[in-house]
Amino acid sequence: MTVLIFEPMLNRPHNHTEVAYCCWQVRADKMKADCVDKWVSTVFRTLGESIARTPGYYIVVPVMLFLTLSTGMQRIKYQDDPEYLFSPQNGQSHKDRERLFQLFPQNTSQDFDLSRLVTPEKFGRVIFYTKPGQNILRKGVFDDILKVDQLIKNLSSTWDDDTKNWYEICAKSEPHVCFTNDIFDYTIGKLRLVPEEDQGSNATMGLGIKYPLHFINATREIYFPGGFLGEIRTDENSEIVYSEAINMFYYIESSTRKKRLRAEQWENDFLKAMPKFCEDLEHVNCAYFTSLSLTQELEHNTTNVVPYFSITVFIMLAFTVSTCLMVDNVRSKPWLGMLGCLASGISVLAAFGLTMYVGVEFIAINMAAPFLMLGIGMDDTFVLLAAWRRTDPKKSVVERMGETYSEAAVSITITSLTNFISFIIGAITPFPSVRIFCVYTAVCVLFTYIYQVTFFGACMAIAGYAERRNLHGLFCFPTLPRSLAKDKPLWFKVLCSGGLNPNDPKNPKDNQEHILMVFFRDTWGAVLSKGYVKVMVIACFLVYIAFGIAGCCQLKEGLERYKLATDYSYAKTFFNIDDKFFRKYPYRVQIFTNVTLDYWNPETHEHLMDMLDEFESSAYIGNTELTECWFREFRRQAENNQQAQVFLGSFDLNVKEDYIKALRHMLKVEPFSTFKRDIKFNDDFTEIIASRCIIQATDIRNANDEKEMVLDLRRIAENFPELNLSVYHTLFIFFDQFILVRSTSLQNIIVAALVMVVVAIIFIPNLSCAFWVCFSMASIEIGVLGYMTWWNVNLDSISMVNLIMCIGFSVDYSAHISYAYLTASERDPNAKMREALHSLGMPIFQGSISTVLGIIVLAFAPSYIFLTFFKTVFLVIVFGALHGVVLLPVLLSLTDGICKKTSQKATFGLDGESHAPENGHVAFIYGSSPPQGHQLYKPTFDSIVHFEAGKAGANGQEYFSPYSSPNGTYLNKGLVLEGDEGSLRLGTLVGNGELVAEGGGKEKLNPAYLEEEEDKEEAASQKSSDSGLADTVEYREQNKESQSNKQMYHI
Repeated sequence: MTVLIFEPMLNRPHNHTEVAYCCWQVRADKMKADCVDKWVSTVFRTLGESIARTPGYYIVVPVMLFLTLSTGMQRIKYQDDPEYLFSPQNGQSHKDRERLFQLFPQNTSQDFDLSRLVTPEKFGRVIFYTKPGQNILRKGVFDDILKVDQLIKNLSSTWDDDTKNWYEICAKSEPHVCFTNDIFDYTIGKLRLVPEEDQGSNATMGLGIKYPLHFINATREIYFPGGFLGEIRTDENSEIVYSEAINMFYYIESSTRKKRLRAEQWENDFLKAMPKFCEDLEHVNCAYFTSLSLTQELEHNTTNVVPYFSITVFIMLAFTVSTCLMVDNVRSKPWLGMLGCLASGISVLAAFGLTMYVGVEFIAINMAAPFLMLGIGMDDTFVLLAAWRRTDPKKSVVERMGETYSEAAVSITITSLTNFISFIIGAITPFPSVRIFCVYTAVCVLFTYIYQVTFFGACMAIAGYAERRNLHGLFCFPTLPRSLAKDKPLWFKVLCSGGLNPNDPKNPKDNQEHILMVFFRDTWGAVLSKGYVKVMVIACFLVYIAFGIAGCCQLKEGLERYKLATDYSYAKTFFNIDDKFFRKYPYRVQIFTNVTLDYWNPETHEHLMDMLDEFESSAYIGNTELTECWFREFRRQAENNQQAQVFLGSFDLNVKEDYIKALRHMLKVEPFSTFKRDIKFNDDFTEIIASRCIIQATDIRNANDEKEMVLDLRRIAENFPELNLSVYHTLFIFFDQFILVRSTSLQNIIVAALVMVVVAIIFIPNLSCAFWVCFSMASIEIGVLGYMTWWNVNLDSISMVNLIMCIGFSVDYSAHISYAYLTASERDPNAKMREALHSLGMPIFQGSISTVLGIIVLAFAPSYIFLTFFKTVFLVIVFGALHGVVLLPVLLSLTDGICKKTSQKATFGLDGESHAPENGHVAFIYGSSPPQGHQLYKPTFDSIVHFEAGKAGANGQEYFSPYSSPNGTYLNKGLVLEGDEGSLRLGTLVGNGELVAEGGGKEKLNPAYLEEEEDKEEAASQKSSDSGLADTVEYREQNKESQSNKQMYHI
């Protein structure tokens, strides 16, 4: 279908005719909405023409920039602290830790207590475990364990030319007393042989202690075996007789920087020695871990994925080269496929270098960025190539590059802008890992966009010049057009022929389209045009969205620590064993207050008891006997212990001075002296300005339990605002991630979505299309969230990165197809759908496949981090592509015209009769070209006459004559230059009334209103800026008295 737009020319001389290209085929009263689109298209047209004229500059400058910026990678600052990376910087636990450290600072040199840790300390940890059903409390097993225990304690480590073993650098619970594993302390009678068993190596061991608590007469200590033994069974006396695992701790002094560095060296030596120690065990298995393990695992995540990048590059090159090939060897662009990959690669290196130059830390998950950018960059490559293929090969390279960039500008700008904005929004999250990754990736997106439109565009221009000279697309030698290669062998036709015949440039043998473009228009578009297929598509979508919503309702949150380890590492084994045996009593939780209270006041004491009771009533906290609280134990001893009553008999505990004196005396007596770590006096010991209690978490099985436990404990603390309570454990900093990840993700997704809506409306100023783009974005996000749940991916800081990224990706293909549909020259919805699929079906297919191929190798990486990237990106690309080439074309065709303003009720046509309009238009269908000599009368300015010829006229055939309009302008004659079945195409109208055919021929038009003299300079300018725009002619005349009388005629 051909479009003529006639409109009075404003503020121009009477004797000038202007032809202006309109990006969108819309009514004249709606043209104001496309200002951004037209501006971007105009700018890119100029850029494309500039690149075509001087491609060398656009290659050399980006390459020099890459070489300069990539040197920044020598300034890399690698960050691998898991606590810093995966915990929110504004989390409550960070604040609680600072408060607790000020009140009760820990000293590993003389005052270490595992239950009262404030900051993570240096340690080695070993779990010995048997096969299911086998008792670890056997003499032979204990002999093995004791042997390894001694090997670890005697393990020497050299740092700064000083060699020491564990005994010399251990964390000390008292001066010169190492914190040890009490289970092996024979001196207090914790371990003994069960008398009735044989004394052989398989003799069953009995600990002779109660479970869950045991009181040790020799030291008056209370021993808690739940922290050391796993899968416990007891006899009728509640004594432990069976266990399957033993937990061992080897903490190291790290109170100064020098001691911390020495401790880290010992940990490294420990990790090197443990595989050999474990191999020598005969009766038991072991798993081990250190404070450095997660840090090293993050580093291994990075190093393990590097080899996959070379595989990805090979796969991408193979795919891009194969999809850039055509039957026509001249129009094939295999080198451009390779150069597109190169453009993506050097853009990532330049972006990384610049980001490192400004001091941004580098983290392991940044290694996913090159894989993503390879896919994103190739998407732009394919869109540019598709736009190039749709240009007329008979035109100059400058014209074709201008048209290519003008057509592709909005599509690649929207996708790059939305991706960039989504990562910028992600960069403001409180999670450093997300923030750092988003900063790097946002810069990569920006550089990829720049390098695609400059470096790759210049390469495309050079390839265009080679194509114009009929050079082979791969080997660059002159070729023979297929139309002239009739007598050549088959191998010559397949491998060596191509290009246009200069004597017959329109020969169909030399103008074959890419097979995929034809497929999407003629086959896939025809399938989607059928009514029952549309019904099936909608039904499948409803099923898809139902499963997505169901998955969202079952979404799990939290990044368990084992997921940071690589799949086959010792750390992952350790976490699995730890979760299996030691989830019954996993955490000793500290409750503390910095409020000065009247502890001697009975009412205050009762209030504190109520507080403890509420904590202990939580489903996540153990009962009273597992709680350590000095003011409860002090009152209990004073009231129930006869020895204490004698000792405290002279003190009135309801009087402040006596209470404090009695308390200070008790803190000198074992075992009550343990509580001296939980009480903070003022400088003159007249007030208790802070205190602490320890409660026991029970049955915490997974990340969701950990999140709910923290929330429940903080809720209880808030019930006592007058006490200013805080709850803390060293791992709560990680658990804050579980609490904030949902709200943070939701906030970022909503903000990003709103921004994407604004961008879509700006670039696609059509309410229907913009609505469906937003609809697709929401649908894809729901699908990714829901289906990643079914695919065993939690909502955590890793997947949150991908969800933010998905917002940008979900707009890509929807924006492509919506924009193509909106700008289609056809009027029939199904025809517009086929035209849109013809324009962008192939780039969407290529872009989606290339992105999936870019990250497919991550599916085989032994890492949850990169496997999560693969799963989420795979989901968003697959769902986005299906929305782009299946669902959205159907929805656009079904809702076409909803937002359009209809024209007048009737339009008068060539036959003089009034016809009811269809979608605001009246179509006159002819079996052949329209008849000659008929007057086309248009009685009102707002009406539209729309012609569809069943068969186009031949070249030179008169198309309409004469034409008259109410304001008295006349166009005497027009020519049909070329046509296809069902459509007509006209040449370009230029300033002096000439109709210029694409081949260069001219036919003189002689409109009555044109004067004899013509401003040739103006005409030449217009011809240069608008040559080749044969599908749309806009004709304007100055008419100051009726400037608002704009008319549009579709012919």
